[in-house]
Amino acid sequence: MIDRIRPVAYALLAVLVLGVAGAAGQTTPSPSATAKQPASNPVPQAPAAGAAQSPAAPTAPAIDTAAMTRRTNQEMGVDIESTITGWQRELDRLENGLHHQEVRYAQLNSARDQLKRLRSEVDTFRTRLQPRLDAIKAQVDRLGPPPAAGQPPEPEQVALSRAELNYRLGLLAAGQSAVSSAQLRIDQLVNSIQDIHRKNFTTNLLQPIPGIYSSETWANVPDYATVATRQTGDLVANWWTSVKDQIDVTPLVLEAVVLWSVLTLVRWRGVRRWRAWNDVGEPPFWKRASSAAGVILLRALPVVVVAIFLYNAVAQPQPLPEPIQWIFYAAARSIILVVAVNALMTTVFAPAAPTWRLIPTSDRAAARICRLVLALAIVYGLTTLIYTVTRVAHSPFALTIAVTLPSSVLAAGLTIAILRTPLDAMHEGEQPPLRWIKLLSLPIWVLAVAIVVTSLTGYLALSRFLAQQLIVTGSILAVVYLLLLWVDGFVQGLGDESTTIGHRLNQAAGIDERRREQLTVPISLFLKFVVLVCSVPFIMLQWGYRWPDILDWYRQLFFGFHIGNTQVSLAALAASVIVFILAYIGARLFQGWLDNQILKPAGISSGVRDSIRTSVGYIGILVAALVAFSYAGFNLSNLAIVAGAFSVGIGFGLQSVISNFVSGLILLVERPIKIGDLVLVGGEEGYVRKISVRSTEIETFDRANVLVPNSYFITEKVKNWTFRNNIGRLVIPVGVAYGSDPRKVKTILLKVAYAHPNVMTAPEPAVDFEDFGASSLNFKLYAYIGDLTKAGGIRTDLRIAILEAFNEAGIVLPYPQSEVTIRDMDWLRAAVAEYVSSAYNGKLGENGSPASRHIPVQSSERIV
Repeated sequence: MIDRIRPVAYALLAVLVLGVAGAAGQTTPSPSATAKQPASNPVPQAPAAGAAQSPAAPTAPAIDTAAMTRRTNQEMGVDIESTITGWQRELDRLENGLHHQEVRYAQLNSARDQLKRLRSEVDTFRTRLQPRLDAIKAQVDRLGPPPAAGQPPEPEQVALSRAELNYRLGLLAAGQSAVSSAQLRIDQLVNSIQDIHRKNFTTNLLQPIPGIYSSETWANVPDYATVATRQTGDLVANWWTSVKDQIDVTPLVLEAVVLWSVLTLVRWRGVRRWRAWNDVGEPPFWKRASSAAGVILLRALPVVVVAIFLYNAVAQPQPLPEPIQWIFYAAARSIILVVAVNALMTTVFAPAAPTWRLIPTSDRAAARICRLVLALAIVYGLTTLIYTVTRVAHSPFALTIAVTLPSSVLAAGLTIAILRTPLDAMHEGEQPPLRWIKLLSLPIWVLAVAIVVTSLTGYLALSRFLAQQLIVTGSILAVVYLLLLWVDGFVQGLGDESTTIGHRLNQAAGIDERRREQLTVPISLFLKFVVLVCSVPFIMLQWGYRWPDILDWYRQLFFGFHIGNTQVSLAALAASVIVFILAYIGARLFQGWLDNQILKPAGISSGVRDSIRTSVGYIGILVAALVAFSYAGFNLSNLAIVAGAFSVGIGFGLQSVISNFVSGLILLVERPIKIGDLVLVGGEEGYVRKISVRSTEIETFDRANVLVPNSYFITEKVKNWTFRNNIGRLVIPVGVAYGSDPRKVKTILLKVAYAHPNVMTAPEPAVDFEDFGASSLNFKLYAYIGDLTKAGGIRTDLRIAILEAFNEAGIVLPYPQSEVTIRDMDWLRAAVAEYVSSAYNGKLGENGSPASRHIPVQSSERIV
């Protein structure tokens, strides 16, 4: 007995000791704890979640702040305080460097690279910080609010844990605030760098060049050109002699020629294949547009690939010096530009193949435009190459003027010649080319005149910039337009089974023409969006923007930018849309699998299967929407709050819609009607064909589709002929003439009913002698059939059989009868005799008839 009581006594003693120690700990802190807490480092008190701190609340126990700081830094993997301090110092240094009067282009690029690296560090730190912050907040919430004043204190261990968690929460919250501040400063400094870039770019463009008409400027141009050519040749020769492993030029040239020949053959065969058309007449627009992109690539392929091959072969032995690299880059860029423009114009206008022309114009206009545009591209390419050579050779500025001024004026002249080309119709009687071409000519005229004016007034940098935009940006826009045409042709080809993709979609995927036409709209919008998004950076590059700026904007646009405290990401939104589509497709596939593999083999009726399938579809759409919202980063709790805030307005504005939706759900659950039921509602009788979210589709007997709101089936009376089963009763009224034997009539009607194969014997047919009619004896034949949907045909068969049986039995069907009773026949005889005698004696009245007298007539009419 003592052995059993001893453990209980020990336990009570331990509880008593712990209680005393806890009381002592809450009144006076331990000396060790007091010694560990430095006086100069107060404990940050982060408010606990949901806690309402009272001024008279108990004092939090002392904690070892240094240990908590070390533990937090170890979990983060970095020293939080020193890291934040380093960010602030570096940002201060960069900001002070941008405030100088003159900041060079290289310094701006270096500062931007450092800001980019710093932003990456801040993002990494924030990625590490957020999970730890959320975890500690969850632990604080799990502890609950601290006891208020006047309540019993919590145990010492709980209070100590709360104080430690609050201190760590304060450290991480301070780090989060520092991250937000650093990100804001980085964005501001990046914007400052972009502003400086734009300011310098604008200043250089709008700076006039004095002395462009001075004789001294143009007198020494030939000598300057000779010196520049000699210096460039010396640079190339010195570079070539400095190459350690000089390659043999002859094999390289032969390899380039062989490669060009092979690619030319591929281009010839590829163009013929892309433009193959064996049908009668000209190829349709979708065929011309879809083949244009491939034809352009094939036509530019030989020269572009050979240029890249030669550049790599020359630069592979060792890195190229910067001047030589500029020359090679300018030469390759000029050649590729000329080849690409030539391939683009010969494909769009097709002077040698009018049937494949994308812009309908005459052959003369097409050939003229192709020649002028090619000349414009050659002028720009040569000007760019010469301008690069003058910079590499450090030629006097007079040589740059001598190159820029005539080339800009020549480019403007070629542009004006292109604008003055008459765009006639391709064939007689046809409409002229597209109207947008004529609308586009006005801004091009303005640009050409601006090039001439700026060139002649000394703004050569601006004139060269405008000429560059005219050629390069115009080429980019032309490619974009061609790609948009290709998208239109591609989506039009989806609906044509003669195309490869249309045939595959029809045969392999089983997508009919109507479905393919429905797919064309989203596919077209998506592809056009991709084309426009990808083309914007190339246009921005021509307007002075840099790749880092463009990539940073796109990164913010697609991968997250902040609007207040909300982060918006187009990539996440697009991914959420894709997730919703995939989830919706999965729900539809599950619907089909459930119907074919589970419900149908189980022998469930079609109406029940349709209700289950529709309910599963609604659940699948709801789940897909929730998953998509979660994937997009929306907080569903916040969404619920917003939905609650708008519930009142939605309830009033969409009352009927919500009522019909809820009624549709009730119809699917209770199933007072189901697909295939024969119903009578609102004076309309027909078969239920579809139960949707808002309404129910009923097909009447005359093949009209009536849409009845779902709420009508809940609030009004509905007659459902096939609610329980398809058994129904037919009522056929029959009338026979007076004098017929009623028992014989009853026997014949029952015999006819039993003889029909679709009339049920249980319940048995019945005959009712209903009434004595005005012209007939009225009977009713009651017959039950197993399938009410065949009632019309059975009713007709029974009527024909009744008529044949009555004819055989000699029973006459009634017809309307009228009886006329004439009173005072003696007067009628006298009147007739008087009329006859008057006719013979010529004593007729003025109107050719004897004087009329009233003839009393009593008539009765009975119509059956």
